[in-house]
Amino acid sequence: MTSINWNEMWRNTEDAKERSNNIDFWNAFAPRFRRKVGEPDPYIEIFYDYLEAEPEDTLFDMGCGSGTLAIPYAQKGHEVFAADFSPEMLKYLTQGAEEAGVAERIHPIQLNWNEDWNMRDLPKCDIAFSSRSLITRDLTSSLKKLESVAKRRCCIGAWDIPVEGYDRHLAKAIGYERPGIGIHYMIMGELMDRDVFPELKYIYSPFRQARYESPEAAEEALRRGFSHMTDEQEEQFLQYIQTHLIYHPEKGFYQGKELDGFWQFDHNDNSSMAFISWNMKSAFE
Repeated sequence: MTSINWNEMWRNTEDAKERSNNIDFWNAFAPRFRRKVGEPDPYIEIFYDYLEAEPEDTLFDMGCGSGTLAIPYAQKGHEVFAADFSPEMLKYLTQGAEEAGVAERIHPIQLNWNEDWNMRDLPKCDIAFSSRSLITRDLTSSLKKLESVAKRRCCIGAWDIPVEGYDRHLAKAIGYERPGIGIHYMIMGELMDRDVFPELKYIYSPFRQARYESPEAAEEALRRGFSHMTDEQEEQFLQYIQTHLIYHPEKGFYQGKELDGFWQFDHNDNSSMAFISWNMKSAFE
């Protein structure tokens, strides 16, 4: 039998890797990522429950963005080392931490998945995690980097869709077969090949529909996830966009740009996120 090279599969199929060093893209995205202090989000609480954090645990949040998880977890009493390679994200993180009254428990770190972490004096925390932020060129080294800052446990929240731009509602409407596998397969495969014994759970929660600058921008983004349509599906695809994409005149963000109006699909959405966790000691130690 020939084993699967999960890292090679990751490099060939993970299109988000192109953004892994695009600091301008993420700096522009920072205002959109910022959440209002205290704004409810079931994902935040479910992710926290799955972390299995003890009250005194320190947390390392890699790819923290503007503090979606770091701030509420600091509010729960944890010391959080929040890392991101975008200075604008870290700026909004600091502002949000101050507004929430937890600035003394949050320690911002400018850090990139693709740099050599051995050259940095990084803290080692009880739990290290990455939530929807494993945007990296090399899966193998990045998982090992996350482990290098964890004393007891590592956790990852990863999209379970097969490719960026894939929309379940649209796929069902046009009878489009799900292409490929989600990135959570690759993460699980990479870990299991190392006898790490990862656990897999899912987080189901409401998810805000993507916003688009124009119908043309929506079509372009969606085609990444619908690249093998039949002629009939192509017609249905265009018809679905024309019928279900609705214009909203209020202000919104698209690709980091503030718009006076935006386009959004009329169907509500619930996201399913894979939650992958593993302990630093195997079951046999």
